[in-house]
Amino acid sequence: MNSVRVASHSTRAPGNSWNNKRSASRRARLCHSRHGAIKTECAGFGGSTSGKNSKKAPKLTRYLDIEEKTQTSEGSSDGWFKVPDVSYKSTFLSKPIKAVILESGRAICLYKVNDTIYCTDANSTAFKYPLADASILQLDKTGPAVEVKLDGTVYDLATGKVMSWCPKNNPIRSVLGSLKDKSEPEDLPVFPVQVKGDDIWVNLSVV
Repeated sequence: MNSVRVASHSTRAPGNSWNNKRSASRRARLCHSRHGAIKTECAGFGGSTSGKNSKKAPKLTRYLDIEEKTQTSEGSSDGWFKVPDVSYKSTFLSKPIKAVILESGRAICLYKVNDTIYCTDANSTAFKYPLADASILQLDKTGPAVEVKLDGTVYDLATGKVMSWCPKNNPIRSVLGSLKDKSEPEDLPVFPVQVKGDDIWVNLSVV
């Protein structure tokens, strides 16, 4: 009886091995088919995802490609584009400053002073501090300006020119100002703005 069971076991073993090979073969063909489909679908982004050494296109690169095509289709080849998710009428009701991160990864700040919109880089030039929490100043001679909350630097909103560079007017700013004693004041990049109805358009190619 023992020899019969051994023979029966040895007879089933090759069958199981053959079935395992068939299953492995089917899985390999299915995997190859799926990779082939992915390669075809991703070809429009300038590369495939098949192959062990290939890498998926960076998210930022895909956004840049899409953004460029969108601007061209809207007739914005001259650099103008509509700022997404921003309304001239409603965005600035609670706060006059709006920070926006674009699909390209670049960040800008929009300011509404009376009925005028201004646009600058999102960070200050001295310590790269976010301007979303800055203060808007109304100056008699030069017009509106923006003051950095951290170091107190003041920029002209229309031109980006430095009006006050890291003033030492409180203990913290005294320390920060001493770090910039030997640094030349650096103007804040500003960009042209157009308001079309409720939409705000900006041109980042003009500095």
